[in-house]
Amino acid sequence: MSDKCVLIEKAGRIAYVILNRPEKLNALSADLFRDLDHALEELEHDDSISVLIIKGKGRAFSVGYDVSKYKEPTVTEDRDKLEAYTRRWLRVWEYPKPIIAQVHGFALAGGTQLLACCDIVITEEEAQFGFPSLPLGGGFVGIYWGWHVGPQRAKMLDLTAGSRITGKEATEYGIAAKCFKSAELEEETLKIARGIAKTPLDILKLKKKAHNRTMELQGFRTSVMFGPEQDAIIHTADGIKLVHEKIKELGLKGAIEWFNSQEV
Repeated sequence: MSDKCVLIEKAGRIAYVILNRPEKLNALSADLFRDLDHALEELEHDDSISVLIIKGKGRAFSVGYDVSKYKEPTVTEDRDKLEAYTRRWLRVWEYPKPIIAQVHGFALAGGTQLLACCDIVITEEEAQFGFPSLPLGGGFVGIYWGWHVGPQRAKMLDLTAGSRITGKEATEYGIAAKCFKSAELEEETLKIARGIAKTPLDILKLKKKAHNRTMELQGFRTSVMFGPEQDAIIHTADGIKLVHEKIKELGLKGAIEWFNSQEV
C-alpha cells in the first residue's frame, strides 16, 4: 500500500485524485492536506488532463477533519488554522480545471466543505452526507451548504448535531448533481467526466471562471472567509467547553450518548 495520503490515477484526459486514508475513513489530516496540495499542483500544469475526479479509497469519501490529536488553541491560533482550511477549499473552488467529487459511503463535516467547493458532485444513492455528531463549532461548515441547498435546509441540518441525508436526498436538495446505484457510480461519473473533457481545455477554463464570477458577485468568497472568525468565537462558548469536558470524561462515544440522552 502506498504511504501517500493522496494518489493520482489517469484515464485519458481524466485524472483521479484519490484520498488514501481508508483506515481512518479518509479523515482530513495535515499529511493528507499536504499530499492533496501536491496532487492539485501537479495536475494543474499537466495539459494532458482536462478534468479531475476526487474520490475516497475504502468505505468513505471523507468523514471530515481528523481531531484525534486535538489540542486547545488560543482564539488567534484557532482562527488562523481555520482560515488556512478555508483558503485550501477556495483553492479547490477556483482551480482552473473542472473538478468532480465522486461520493460514496460517508461525506461528513469538513468532507462536505471539500465536495461543496468542487464543480459537480456525483453520489451513490445511499451515501450519507451530514454534520458532526456533537455540536463542536458553528458558522464554518454549514455556510458551504447554504450555497447549494438554500438557507432553510442549511439551517435545519446545521443546527441539528448529527444530521444526515442520503445521496438521493442530497441530489434533491441540490448539493449533488446526480445520484446512481453504488455499482454504477464509478462508470457513470467517468462518463460525465469524459463528456466534459471533450470540450477543449482553454474553453473549460473560461467557462468555469465565468460561473465562479457569478458566485463571487453573490458573495461566496466573503461568506466562507467569515467562517473562521465565527467558528473561533463559538469555540470559546460555555456550551462548547461543556461538550469537550464530556469527551474527556466519557470518551467520544460516551459523549455522543450523553448528548443524545438530553431531554428538551
